[in-house]
Amino acid sequence: MLNFNIPSTIGGCLSTNMLLYGVGAFVGLVVLNRLLKDSRPLLVSATKEVIAFKEWLSANIDENKEFWEDVVAEAKHLYKLEIERKLEILQKQQEALQRIKQNL
Repeated sequence: MLNFNIPSTIGGCLSTNMLLYGVGAFVGLVVLNRLLKDSRPLLVSATKEVIAFKEWLSANIDENKEFWEDVVAEAKHLYKLEIERKLEILQKQQEALQRIKQNL
């Protein structure tokens, strides 16, 4: 078939494979640039939608953050009230025990 004799290095220091990868990447970028120029309106539209989605998501996250902050604050308040009630009950029990102790 094709009987090419390609040296493994160019000039003794540059790998032939690396040179071919570089040329291929350059050609790929040129072709990609041409394709992207033709599809600019599509890319602008897609980018606009991504920005709109990002803003929507950010607004929802902020809204949910406020909701959960309110839930946590309410739970802390209820927990504090519950602890205060338990302390009152313990104090009343202690007073009752002291009265019983004094009567004995």
